[in-house]
Amino acid sequence: MLSSLMSKDNGAEGSDLTGKILSALGPVIAEHWPKIEPYADKALAAAQNDETIEMLARNVYPWLPMVVRLAIKEDKFVAFTLEHKGPLLAKLAEVKNKETT
Repeated sequence: MLSSLMSKDNGAEGSDLTGKILSALGPVIAEHWPKIEPYADKALAAAQNDETIEMLARNVYPWLPMVVRLAIKEDKFVAFTLEHKGPLLAKLAEVKNKETT
């Protein structure tokens, strides 16, 4: 079930879920910004480097709400992050710009 939720072939339902997840990550990133900030520049600079994106996802995962971590295991979250790194990096850049201004 979860793999189908993260599949690109899932159409509107998948994009709706992606939007909800991306929306939920904004407040998490903002709340934990001091912990994320050391990784943010590295992740943004190395947007094409999947190892850096994976490291960022694994470091962010423990800060997600418990209900999210119960529903989505770490490996699935990392896979989702890698698959959607463009929008996630855009959200990260958005939060970074808000925090530094």
